[in-house]
Amino acid sequence: MAYPPGTFKGSFWETDFLTQHGFDAVVLHVKDGQRSSKTLEDYLKMRARAEDEYSKALLKLTKSFPADYGGLGKAVDELKAEAETEATVHALTAAKIQEEVTKLTEFREKQKEERKKAEEVVHKSHKFKADLYRKMLNCKNTYEGKFKAAEKAESDAEKLKFGTKPKEVEKARKVAHQCQASSMKADEDYKMSVTAVENARKCWVREHADGCDTLQRLEEDRIVYLRNMIWIFTNLVSDLCVRLDDSREKIRLVAELCNEDTDIQDFIKAKSTSTSPLQAVEYIPCGAPDSVQNHPTPNHNNMIYAAPKPKLSNSRHIYEVGEDPDDLYEAIYDYSPANADEVGMECGDRIQVTLGAVTEDGWLYGLNTRTQLRGLLPKNYVQEV
Repeated sequence: MAYPPGTFKGSFWETDFLTQHGFDAVVLHVKDGQRSSKTLEDYLKMRARAEDEYSKALLKLTKSFPADYGGLGKAVDELKAEAETEATVHALTAAKIQEEVTKLTEFREKQKEERKKAEEVVHKSHKFKADLYRKMLNCKNTYEGKFKAAEKAESDAEKLKFGTKPKEVEKARKVAHQCQASSMKADEDYKMSVTAVENARKCWVREHADGCDTLQRLEEDRIVYLRNMIWIFTNLVSDLCVRLDDSREKIRLVAELCNEDTDIQDFIKAKSTSTSPLQAVEYIPCGAPDSVQNHPTPNHNNMIYAAPKPKLSNSRHIYEVGEDPDDLYEAIYDYSPANADEVGMECGDRIQVTLGAVTEDGWLYGLNTRTQLRGLLPKNYVQEV
């Protein structure tokens, strides 16, 4: 019977009765394939674990994001939000990969069981065939020996047929008869063993062909399954990359709106402490006038503050130094204006208090004769001339 070429059962027959190199080669190939399946399964299992651990590590990192201001703060917040999204995507990918690992494990174990059953049937059939073949060889050797002995005994009896010793002739005839009977018995045993071997061979051929068909089907299924598994895994990773790219694009769009000048102004607006630098510390001798001793001193933040600035209103002026509208004062300390309605001065500048009044809050309104600028100034920075 001819078997189709290009198939396991048409390409791995044995060359003798005692070996099964062909079937063993097929079994070894299928086992190697199943080991390859196990290697891929381990890779996917470790990849799923890596994705899950990365997801957890990423979530942990998002807990340490600092706060920031303005556009940069929004970009950082978006980065944190997308990092959390990325962690979720990695966790989902890990779960999907683990699902495929579970399916692959079940598939591989099922194939392993089928392969073992087919292998066991063929090996059992081969062993039975080989045992019968060895027995047949023994029967054949016995038959050949008995046949030669019978021929020799017959030849010896023929030689003594015309002899003068009747007893020896009779004995030779008995021996020849016994050898002939023994040869016939060995011939029957040999024929029966040949028939048994042939029946075993036919059974083995069927089992061998069926086993090869089973192993080829298992290998075909394995190739298709692993090919699809690789395809699924690649699609999962590709989808992960697409999602991450979309997430990065969101971050890029928010980061593009970040402007350093705007962010600095936002910080200044939220956290500004003072617009004037720390004033110089002056030596104040004992017995100095009260106006000098009342010079402002540093507070706990090392900042010097003048008296609170009043709102300008004619109805609020309280005249303490007469009705002269041009009282003259001299600056005894430097002063830098903190607001647009104030006037700066340096020590020694002459100030004309044009309103001739001191406000109820300790501020004066006058003209700096050096700079020709008008505005509010703290009373305790000047003394009357």
